Amino acid sequence: MAGEIRAGERRQRRGEDPERQFQWVVPAGRKASIYEDLTLDTQPSVHRFLKSGYHCSFADGRGTWDDASTALDVVTWSAFRDPNELWERPYYQQGAQCEREIDAAVESARSQGLYADVDPDWVAFLRRDGQVPAFVEHGIWAIATRRSRAALSDALTHGIVLYAAIKQRQAQALVIEGMDLDDAFGDVTIEAARERWLREPAWQDARRLVERMGTIRDWGELIVVAGLVVEPLLGVLLRRELLLRGALRAADPVTPAIARNAQREGAWWQDFAVAFARFAVQDPEHGAANRVLVDGWLEAWTPETLAAVDALEPILDGAPGTSFADARAAVVADQRELVAAATLDPARPAVVA
Repeated sequence: MAGEIRAGERRQRRGEDPERQFQWVVPAGRKASIYEDLTLDTQPSVHRFLKSGYHCSFADGRGTWDDASTALDVVTWSAFRDPNELWERPYYQQGAQCEREIDAAVESARSQGLYADVDPDWVAFLRRDGQVPAFVEHGIWAIATRRSRAALSDALTHGIVLYAAIKQRQAQALVIEGMDLDDAFGDVTIEAARERWLREPAWQDARRLVERMGTIRDWGELIVVAGLVVEPLLGVLLRRELLLRGALRAADPVTPAIARNAQREGAWWQDFAVAFARFAVQDPEHGAANRVLVDGWLEAWTPETLAAVDALEPILDGAPGTSFADARAAVVADQRELVAAATLDPARPAVVA
């Protein structure tokens, strides 16, 4: 009998146990998900439980978290949810699967002699520019890690931290691939890629863009700019249009595994940014003011990002199997859809120029 009772108890789902009916978190669905159980209210807030104020403050009197850390305002930041509900276990599972796919691709290329089939012109491109996108990813990682601390809810901090981790993993994947390519073909070095990043004219607008992103102090602006402008335009241009399409056409057996996983991770962040922008502009009290801010960020950052994209024309046209004109048209069309999905106006000239 006792065993039967325990088995019945194990079958009870979240919220069905009479002793667990009290919930301080309002779930997005009928019942709280594991993501909500493990993520929400892990960050203290004076707007929820710390009614006597933060226990620690900065020397100038600011509390542990500062409402002025973003110009955006909403009724309650704790209501935001990542639409894909990414938390640590699935993040590490996805990362581990990604690494297994890359390792398998490398092992197959070596053991089956697939490197011999790669277009020699593509190998020349990889020597010249294949690792340079790692500096874009690493730069954004450094920026996101600094801004995650100030976000005003656990779900937002959680998302920015995971985005930063993804950026660093993507940068490392490209650098490690360079080591494998150096073993296979020779003369593929990160030092040469670093010189291209610092000196090659075609990369300088991208470098300036990443450096200027480092001046963003408002974490809300960072989510909007990174998720709705820089990633869908510059990031997708490099990952999908250059590395993925070019590698597939050149019979490269390894780069597609890296680029596909990077695109999957990038899609998660774009979904996060769309949900965040929609959450801000549809706020019942502050939505109109938030829309003005978000529109202003899009208008301020889109022309500079497109300038970085346009400067890369010789890089894409110099890589076999890629067309800059086609790539640019594709990423601009996709960004229009993304902005529209965030209930923003995709028809402003600054956004689609």
